[in-house]
Amino acid sequence: MAFTATTGLHDAVSKLMSWPVAAVDLDATLRQVAEAMASNEVGAAVVMSGDHFVGVVSERDVTNHLAGGANPDHLLAEEVVTTAPVTATPGDTVLTAARLMAEAGVRHLPVVNAEDGDDVVGMVSLRDVSLVLLREVDRD
Repeated sequence: MAFTATTGLHDAVSKLMSWPVAAVDLDATLRQVAEAMASNEVGAAVVMSGDHFVGVVSERDVTNHLAGGANPDHLLAEEVVTTAPVTATPGDTVLTAARLMAEAGVRHLPVVNAEDGDDVVGMVSLRDVSLVLLREVDRD
């Protein structure tokens, strides 16, 4: 985790986000996606086409496809990726990130460059946000 004990709800997401992120190419197999997430100890991977950010594959995506009988060595990231995912920018607040995640029903939020939205600069998880929220509640 990148944040400190002083990170609060109104601080920038840049204080909370993790980097580097697990990243895979569009032609990665579902097994390779799962291996990337496992080796990075994260619950989501960004999918790239060259230097272009395409979307996100989450643990939930992997689990749903495997439960449906998919062969992890034949199903590709491009077939399971969530394109145009909800994202945050480094200057967004932790509270904004929490709201975005809640509204979209997601547990992982890519943080992208504010200028072009194509450069992934970090990732925020629901776990990260919930720890900040719990600390804020405990302060009261």
